[in-house]
Amino acid sequence: MRVLLTTPYDLAVPGGVNRHALGLLDALGRRGVDVRLLGPSSTDGAATDGRIRTVGRVSVKSLNGASSRVTLDWRIGARVRSQLREFRPDVIHLQEPFLPLLNTFCLASAGPAACVGTFHTYSETSRGYLWAWPYCRWAAGKLRARIAVSESALEFAARYHPGSYRVVPNGIRPPEPDRRREEGGPGRPARLLFVGRADEPRKGFGVLLDAIRRLHAETPGEFQLTVAGPGADGWRERAEGLPVRMTGRLTDAELATEYRAADLCVVPSRGGERFGLVALEALAHGVPVIASRIRGYADWLAEAEVGCLVAPGDAEALAEALREVVRAPETHATWARRGPEVAAGYGWDLIAARVMEIYESARSNGPGSGWSAARRARTAAMTAGSGSSP
Repeated sequence: MRVLLTTPYDLAVPGGVNRHALGLLDALGRRGVDVRLLGPSSTDGAATDGRIRTVGRVSVKSLNGASSRVTLDWRIGARVRSQLREFRPDVIHLQEPFLPLLNTFCLASAGPAACVGTFHTYSETSRGYLWAWPYCRWAAGKLRARIAVSESALEFAARYHPGSYRVVPNGIRPPEPDRRREEGGPGRPARLLFVGRADEPRKGFGVLLDAIRRLHAETPGEFQLTVAGPGADGWRERAEGLPVRMTGRLTDAELATEYRAADLCVVPSRGGERFGLVALEALAHGVPVIASRIRGYADWLAEAEVGCLVAPGDAEALAEALREVVRAPETHATWARRGPEVAAGYGWDLIAARVMEIYESARSNGPGSGWSAARRARTAAMTAGSGSSP
């Protein structure tokens, strides 16, 4: 089977959707699938993997409370068609299939390939879905299968575009046991970790910083916060005098080291999150999670017993939750032991197997079975024609 994955987002900038696409690329490859990934890039060095192809200039737009880097380059149509003709995929798997323009050209030029869409977005409202409803309806009609990464993402997509969806969550590659956090309660100071773009308001970093200020004023020396990711420079003045270390953007290996060194991972997002990949990665490393009680997190964290949820945007509640966990080492140790068990259910090999089942279903749910079937049909027709009597 040949599978073309797409991402509408800038491959040069890490993000949840891109990490999902890259993880799926590797997982499908390990299963023997001939797979490629197509996406835009703002730099020439993004495609270090020969299976990754980049097309299109990148524009920065505000989508769902985040600065999204997508391509709006109308000139990529010919390159997309060329990629499809050259690779001849049996399945085109689009991340966020309604986002233009890369996905638009893939859907329009898919030919006999079965198109599968994964929906990642969750929001309370969507002016974009309403404004672009005719286009989204056209795009939805091109899909033979729809996947949502969480129940909240499913509800959001189905609210505007009803249909049959399968929930297949984000995946991870769990670290080896010797790369997890060492067993034991939190240290002193307790090492807190924030991972993500601190400059995106929906990520709630300002709430966490206010919580740290409260804790530092009450019990100096009890907490240390590490901020891993871009966008923290704008907070340096407000963080002055607080026990805060800002690392900037990290490689995957560097981030894994930070996870292993942490006692707690704090995910204080205000909303607009569909799953919570950072929380899942932390759990895989044996690090309990303190997260906001929002749909994308509560869907799977509420009953997991690997941390606790607090009201979004409430710095006082967040500070109190951090204080209570650090002062309950037995509870912390129980959460830390359970984290890798929960995360194991989201391993990429398991997720890829579920996605492959959907691919097979999509290929049988429509005309033909992809480019290879169409090629076989043409060959058979030509053979039959050459052997017929005049």
